[in-house]
Parts: sequence; structure tokens; C-alpha cells
Amino acid sequence: MPAKKLAKKKPKHKQAASGSASSPSAKSKTPSTWRARIRMYRQGLGDCFLLTFGKEHPKHLLIDCGVILGTPNPAAKLGPVAQSILDETSGEIDILVITHEHLDHLWGFHEKMAGKTFDQIKFGQLWMAWTENPKDSLANSLRKSRQQMEEVALHAAARLKETSIRMGPGVNSSQRLNTMAKRIEDVLGFRGIDSQNLGLAQKGQARQNATSVAFDHLKERIPEKTYFQPGTGPFPLPGVDDVRFYVLGPPRSAEQLQKSAVTKSDDVFGLGGGALSMADSFLAALKTHGVETGATSEGGQPFERGYRQPPRATSVRALRATIQYDDPQQAWRQIEEDWLATGEQIALALDDATNNTSLVLAFEFITTGEVLLFVGDAQLGNWYSWDDYTWRSRATQGETEKVTAADLLRRAIFYKVGHHGSHNATLRQKGVERMTSSNLVAMIPVDINVAHNIKGWMRMPLESLIKRLSEKCACVIQLDEAEKVQGALNGRVQVSPTKLFVDYFV
Repeated sequence: MPAKKLAKKKPKHKQAASGSASSPSAKSKTPSTWRARIRMYRQGLGDCFLLTFGKEHPKHLLIDCGVILGTPNPAAKLGPVAQSILDETSGEIDILVITHEHLDHLWGFHEKMAGKTFDQIKFGQLWMAWTENPKDSLANSLRKSRQQMEEVALHAAARLKETSIRMGPGVNSSQRLNTMAKRIEDVLGFRGIDSQNLGLAQKGQARQNATSVAFDHLKERIPEKTYFQPGTGPFPLPGVDDVRFYVLGPPRSAEQLQKSAVTKSDDVFGLGGGALSMADSFLAALKTHGVETGATSEGGQPFERGYRQPPRATSVRALRATIQYDDPQQAWRQIEEDWLATGEQIALALDDATNNTSLVLAFEFITTGEVLLFVGDAQLGNWYSWDDYTWRSRATQGETEKVTAADLLRRAIFYKVGHHGSHNATLRQKGVERMTSSNLVAMIPVDINVAHNIKGWMRMPLESLIKRLSEKCACVIQLDEAEKVQGALNGRVQVSPTKLFVDYFV
């Protein structure tokens, strides 16, 4: 928990140039009174939110800054964002929140992107989830699990490419294997691993992970760090009298952290599945062989116990079966290469597991009870876990009252839509339908051009989710279409003259 209030800061930088957020022309459009300003930067498919509490003596809180791998000219897009943040905050930000270790939330801090500009900013505190705590044994176990899944996905992609080369060009199977390898590379891009790094782990060489490089740099730079546990709070927001915050996620249950795949019974807006995939079995085998995540692996085993052979055959019958399996004439029985088809699902599982470690914060205005909800890229297991917690808070009259996740969502007047509007990142009945305020505003950090035309994610954002948000919200602000709602809510939604960001004044 952040223990100290931060001292008032002296400005170090001049006001931003004309046409930016701090220019007179931009200020003349803003409402005369506001409690908080939520600024969503428009660098592309990725999160970057600057929260400012208080107009006279502002306190700044930055949540993430990144863009997806594959974005054209990412440094050219992230550079102006970092400069704008530097100018707007006069080089001092009270709190930096990193929700989770993905490139579209962290790449801006990398030295090859906008890291040098961010290094000019003094950050008072760094907030992270407990999953980043090097002293937490479960966090370390989960980190080891993610590393092993990453190695498997890398190995699968490399083997797919090697097999494709052996087949030769022009062969349909070869093209299919190359396509599978490319999809694995795309998913690994969330971890900051590009195609040039595929296969290096097998050769014992060091592999650069852009997200880890950027994150480690921030951890070294900012001495005051806090790792938040779920279900804790409410805590006072340092330096802001009428705001406190609750920590909803990520959960400490390994089973909930691994819950991302949508089944028919899940409380979502569509795209339900349900069948056990080969990837489930393979991941279960990983858990069986030393990945201690606390989840059971029996449900993912491909064969019942009576049909499984130990690694070393101990009976004549088992030995005979092993010899037959290894016989070149019986190659059609072997499944040595079949697991390569699961490489993409394993990479996706790695991606989902990281998303589910997102730090989820609910900021509450104490006087009114209104809530601002920031969920990072939290997926199903993270959302489901919130009902496991009950908070105790002091009401304005002084009495103590019980607070649940349902209470917080009911009072939400702002929702940062999870994972760019993905199908498994917003619950329905226990999510959107609980948000009943007539003043609800949603911000969606998504760039459809990048999602559809560059990444091929044709269901991002999910149409049924967008439709329901449009029905429930007073305003839905989409990153790439913010001009459509310019001036909405009596002028409280404003796009900057440079179109670099959109502001919502609460």
C-alpha cells in the first residue's frame, strides 16, 4: 500500500506549445469545473491513460503506455504521446500504474520507442499487481510457468518453419505450416518477441523480450514500488482528498488466472466453445512435469490412467509396446510432431494468462460514491474472482459499510473497456449489466484498422459488446472514432486539436 503522501511539486517545464492540451485554444473548450480528467491517448492499438485529479492542484496518475507489435512506425506514434505527457505534467507524475507485462501496455517506456522522453519524467510511485513481486512464491511459480509456455511456443514455431523448409516451396502443407508459425509469432508479439528471436532459446542464446526490458527499467528507476493484493482497500489516493481506491484483481487462484477460454456456460457476449482441445492436454502435461501452478492437470490428460505408459517401460508388455512404437515401419502410429499443431493455442494461452494478471483498480469519489473502473486486459477468471471479496469502507457519516464488486460496478460512471473490446474481457450479467448508472461512459482503446487489416483480428472489438455498451452508456468513446462524439455530454468530451488524445472531464 502506498504509505506516504507525495509532496507538492514545482513545475520544471514550460507550458505545452500552441494547439496541445495546455494551450489557450484547447483550454477554452474545457468545462469550467471538473473533478477528474481522463485522457486516452490515440497512439493505436494499445493502452495509455493519463488521469488528472483536481484542477487547481492536479495530481497525475499514468496507466500504461504501449502499442501492439505490427503497428506501423510505432516510435513515431509513441514519441509525441510521451512528449505530450511530459509537457502536461511538467515532468512529474505522482503514480505510474503498469497493469501487466504486455507490449501494448509497456512498449512506450522502451528506449527504442519513447523511453528517453519518459526518463525525463519523475515518477513518485510505481504500482503493480502482486504477480510482479519477486518475493511472492506463487508469483515466481506463475512466472516460471509463463516462461516454460513461451519456450514451448518458440520451439513450436521454429519446428514448424524447419518442417516447412524440408517440404520445399509450393507445397500446400508447407504453406500451412508457415501460416501457423506466423500466427504464433503474432501472439508472442504481445510479449515483445519478434520473429528474429524465434528459436534462440533452443540454442542457449539470450533472447530479448521488449516488455521485460522496459518493465525492468521502470522498476530500477522508481524506488517506491507497491505490489497490490486483490480484495484489499479502500486506500486513500495520495494527495487527493475525496478519492479512494479498491483493488479487485488479479486473483491469487491459479485456476482463475488460467480461466480465459470461453465455454458455452460463460457469462460473455458470444463466441462460446466448450470442447477440450489438444492444447489443453499439452498444457496439462506441462503442469504435470514441474510447472507448479496449483491447478489440477488430470482433466487435460489425453489417456486414462490404465492406458498410460511410464517414461521407462518396466514390464515386458510395456517394453514390447515401446519397441513397436519406435519401429520406423510403425511411424504412422507416432505423434511426435502432432503437438506442433497446438503451438498457436499454447501461445494464446500464454497471452491470456498474462492478461489475467492485470491489476484492476476502482477509484471512488467518496462524497458521491461514483466509481471509475480500470481493468487493464483482465479476462474471465479475473472478472469472476471479484465476487470472492468484500471490502469495508467508512461512509461520509462515519459508519462502516460492506462493499461488494456488484456495489462498485453499480456505481460505475466510467469503464475502461478491457482488452480493446475482446470477447473474453468483459462479463455480461456480472459485468456490463451491473453497471446501471445513467451517467456511464466507456472508453475503448482500439484501432480497428490495425486490429482487422494488420493483425487479422476481425472480431476486435466484439460487435455484440459494442452494441450493448451503446445501449447502456451515456457515451461510448472509441480511440479511433473519437471525433464522432467530440463535444458530447455538454462539452465534457474533447478531442485535442492535434487529434493526439481525447479527454473526458468528470
